[in-house]
Amino acid sequence: MGDSDNGPDCSDLHSIPNLTDFCAFVRNTSSCDIDEGFINYTAFLYCTLDNLVIEVACLILFIWWFFLFTGLAVTADDFFCPSLAVISQSLKLSHNVAGVTFLAFGNGAPDIFSAIAAIGNAKAGDAGLAIGALFGAGVFVTAVVAGSIAIICPFTSMERPFLRDVIFYLAATFWAWYVMWDKKITQVEAAGFIGLYVVYVIVVILGRAINQRLKKIRTGSQMGRLLEESLTSSEVERDESQPLMSSINRRVSPSVQIEQDPGESNVESIGDRGLWRAFLDDVNPIDVEGWREKRIFGKVFECFKCPLMLVLNFTVPVVGEHNESEPNDPRNWNRLLNSLQVFTGPVFACFATKLGLNWIGGVFPVYALVMVVCAILAALVFFTSKTDERPPYHTAFAYLGFVVAVVWIYSIANEIVNILQAFGIVFDLSDAILGLTLLAWGNSIGDLVADMSLARQGYPRMGISACFGGPLFNLLIGLGVPFTIACLQKDGVFHLAVTLEEMVLAAGLGTSLIATLLIVPLSGFKMSRPYGIALVCLYVAFLVIAILTETNVIPNSNL
Repeated sequence: MGDSDNGPDCSDLHSIPNLTDFCAFVRNTSSCDIDEGFINYTAFLYCTLDNLVIEVACLILFIWWFFLFTGLAVTADDFFCPSLAVISQSLKLSHNVAGVTFLAFGNGAPDIFSAIAAIGNAKAGDAGLAIGALFGAGVFVTAVVAGSIAIICPFTSMERPFLRDVIFYLAATFWAWYVMWDKKITQVEAAGFIGLYVVYVIVVILGRAINQRLKKIRTGSQMGRLLEESLTSSEVERDESQPLMSSINRRVSPSVQIEQDPGESNVESIGDRGLWRAFLDDVNPIDVEGWREKRIFGKVFECFKCPLMLVLNFTVPVVGEHNESEPNDPRNWNRLLNSLQVFTGPVFACFATKLGLNWIGGVFPVYALVMVVCAILAALVFFTSKTDERPPYHTAFAYLGFVVAVVWIYSIANEIVNILQAFGIVFDLSDAILGLTLLAWGNSIGDLVADMSLARQGYPRMGISACFGGPLFNLLIGLGVPFTIACLQKDGVFHLAVTLEEMVLAAGLGTSLIATLLIVPLSGFKMSRPYGIALVCLYVAFLVIAILTETNVIPNSNL
C-alpha cells in the first residue's frame, strides 16, 4: 500500500468539502487499498453496500467481524494448540520448556498474528492498531483480569515467579516505550524483543531447575530426619514403619500417591465405525455428543460457527496426543479424512498465501504443481494405511496441521485488521483506539473467562501467572516478529508515526505494572480484594483518559 504522502489519505473521506461520491474517492485513493487479505471492506461499504444506510452496512460488517473473531479463537484452540501439543510431545520437550514456548505461542497466536497483520498493513508508519491491541490487551489483562481474580479469590502469590514475570514485562514495556519515543525501530531493536524473550525462557528454565534441585535437597534432609526418628524412637513399633514411609512419600512427591484408574474406554474403535461413517462423524461441525446438554445460547453459537468448522475440519488435520489407554481413539486417525487433508490443506495454504498465483517459468502455475504433488501424496497415504490402525507416519500430520492452522490464523487476522481499519475510516477513529477496544477486548475475552474459571476452581496462582506471562510473550513476539519483517522490507529501519494516545497506552501499562510491583511485595504478596478493586479502577481511569485523548478533549497529535 502506498504512503498517504503521495496523495489524500483514506481517513480524509469525511473531511473533504463537497465530496458526494464516496465510492469514487475510495476507488481512486491508493491509501484505501489493501496489501494483505482478500476483501477491501472500505470499498465494500461505500460501493457494494452503498444503497444501504451506513449504520445497517456497518452492522452487517460487525456481524462478519464477530464471526471471524470466533473463527480466530476456534482455529487457535481446536486446531493450532493440539498440533503444538503433539509436536512438543514428539520432540520430547519437558512441560516447563513446552509451557514457555509452544504453549505460550498457542495461547498468544491470535494476538501475535493480529499484530503481524496490523503492522504489515500499516500506512506511513502508523502501527497504532498493533500497538493499541498489544498495550490495550496488556492493561486489560494485568488490571481487569488480575483484579477480578483477586476479588473472586484472594490469595498469596508465589514470590519468585511473580517478581520474575512482572519485572520482565516492565522491562519489555519500557523498551517498547523507548522505541515509540524515538519514533523509529531498527533491525537490531526489533530482534532485541525476540532476544529478550529468549532470555526470559532461559531464566524460567534455569530458575525452575535450581528450585527443583533445592527442593530435593530440602526433602532429602527431611526424609533423613524422619527415618532417624523412626529408628531411634522406642515408641514407634515395627509395624508402623509402612505408614511412616507413606507419610514420607507424600511429602516427597504427592503426585506419586495419586493414580488415576483409566477404567474402560467408551470410545468406539475406528474399525467399528467403518471408513465412511468415521469420515462423516469427524467432518461434522456440530458437537453431536454434547448437543443435548447445551443451553439455547450454546446451540445457537454452535450453529453460528459451524460453516467455518466444516471448512477447518476438511483442511486441518488434528492429531491427538498419544494415549496408551485409548489406542483406537477415532480423533487420532481417520484414513479417508486424513488422506483428503493431505490434498486440501496445502492447496488452501497455496491460495490463501497467494503463492499459488505465481507461475513457474511463465508457463506452469504454482497451484497446479501443488495440486498434482498433493494428489499423489494423498493417494499414497490412503493406499499405504489401514482404516483401523494408525500408520507409522501419523505424527507428521501434526506438523501439517500446524502449518495449515498458521495460514488460517494469519488469513483471518488479516481480514479482522482490514475490517477494523474500515470502521476507523467510517467513524473517523484512530487505529490506536480500535486496537485498544475491539481488537484488544476480542483477543482478551478468552483470558478473562479462562483465568477467572481457574480462580473459581481454586487455582488463583495459575490464573495470575497467566495474567503476566501471556501478555509478556504477546508483547515481545508481537512486536519483535512483525517489526523484524518490516525492517527487512524498509532497509533496516521502520519509522513510526506516534500519537499522544499511543503514549497513553504505554503509560497505562507501565503504571499498572509499577503499581503491582510496589503494592504486592509491600503487602506480603497478598492479592487482596481492595487491591483487585484498585486495579479495575485503574483500568477505568486509563480507558477514560484514552477516550478523552481520542476525542481531542486532551489535545492529540503526532509527537
